[in-house]
Amino acid sequence: MKKTIYIFLLSASMLFSGCSDFLEEDMKGQVLGDAILTSQVGLESALTGAYRGLSNTWYYGFTTGWSTEMSLGGDDITTLPGTGQAQEFDRLGVKSTNASASPVFLGCYKAIQGANNVILAYENTKGDENTIQIIAGEAYFLRAFSYFWLVRCHGELPLVLTADFSADMFEIEKASVAEIYQQIESDLEQAEAMLADTKREDGRPNVGSAKALLAEVYLHEAGWPLKDESKYAMAAAKAKEVIDNKETYGFGLVSTFDELYENDETKSSINQEHEFVIPCNKTAGNTMNTTYGFFSYPGEIGGWDGVFSELTFYNDFPEGPRKEATFATSFTTQTGVTLTWQELQYKRPYYKKLMKNENVANFYSYNSSLPLPLLRYTQTILTYAEAKARSGGPDALAYDCINEIRQRAGLENYSGLSAAEFVDAAVNERAWELCAETVRWFDIVRLDIVPEVYSGRDPSDNQPFNVSISEAQYLFPIPEHDLLLNPNLN
Repeated sequence: MKKTIYIFLLSASMLFSGCSDFLEEDMKGQVLGDAILTSQVGLESALTGAYRGLSNTWYYGFTTGWSTEMSLGGDDITTLPGTGQAQEFDRLGVKSTNASASPVFLGCYKAIQGANNVILAYENTKGDENTIQIIAGEAYFLRAFSYFWLVRCHGELPLVLTADFSADMFEIEKASVAEIYQQIESDLEQAEAMLADTKREDGRPNVGSAKALLAEVYLHEAGWPLKDESKYAMAAAKAKEVIDNKETYGFGLVSTFDELYENDETKSSINQEHEFVIPCNKTAGNTMNTTYGFFSYPGEIGGWDGVFSELTFYNDFPEGPRKEATFATSFTTQTGVTLTWQELQYKRPYYKKLMKNENVANFYSYNSSLPLPLLRYTQTILTYAEAKARSGGPDALAYDCINEIRQRAGLENYSGLSAAEFVDAAVNERAWELCAETVRWFDIVRLDIVPEVYSGRDPSDNQPFNVSISEAQYLFPIPEHDLLLNPNLN
């Protein structure tokens, strides 16, 4: 069959704010076949479809808060008490009919579909050879990112590497977790070889982004379920490549939390810590970010109480400028009344890092143009610190990595720790530094410490449906609509 791609773009406006020519075409209802994909313009359009899979607000992708809900199993965030779809993630009892899992699942496969079209066509595309290589590199990166998210959420999955459609797709078998990770590694190695050192625009990956994601992939392969501990050394080595070349890739730590969590949509709010982000634009169709807004606000100021901090996590969080920048502990209603978190209905601190800058006009609203970070340089240097400690013990660079983060947080430097003590310190720093950024849940799963973490929950926070937590609860079922279409996925 002919290769085709169905790109569901709902408006002709730009996908990303601040970009002059990125994803401007109106591709609504168009079908791109072999003839179009032989042109550089057509290849870019196919890549547009891949990016669009990650960010079609209210329909699929990551910008509506669904991915945040899917990480509620971590001890950093919780949600309203009860038994709704968000609570299923928080209480480790996700059903195949859960409406929050389906859009991310669908969005990732839409990104994979668009990436497949690029990957299978770029060698026969006419145009600037260097640009075509970069387009293909971005496609490999997006396919790897999508499968990395999917395999951590769902485990065994269909591994679709073709752009062709046939009735056989309704009978496709699931690939093993190991096979999916092998494909992710291969895709990121291709992306490394094809991408440039400099990003074409914000929201696109460069070589450093591919290396950083591959380091994270290795770190997870070393943990549950594969438990291939040889990957720790590979994770450390790949993360070090990013660290050693951070200036080349434009990465680094920003000096203050005011800059890191600026959250001012009148500015770009993209900084050197952002290795890969989804830029958003609330004025351009379904490209807004609704994670930063009412989703993360308390009801007393008009919010939806979508996510807020677990009490134990907040109490254990080290004091200092990082804690002050991470959590919102007082709130001003739209009528000018100030409330402390203890005066709220749910009596929890909320995440200031997920709230818009209170000085902007659009503070009291459900949407924003803020970028959604998906991979941060902070994560990469903490990956190095943990992985190096697990593969030969911490070296001077590992100490530099963790202490640079602690210094910004106003905490004392570590020194003289045993390898085991250093590992624990690195894991804790990841929890504190990356909380509410869809990292902690996947960390406690790969470390196989979910029961231990849940045992520390405050009794007033959501509790698991089952007293005994099993590894089966580490993964979410494939969404119901796919199970109905293909019985081999059950």
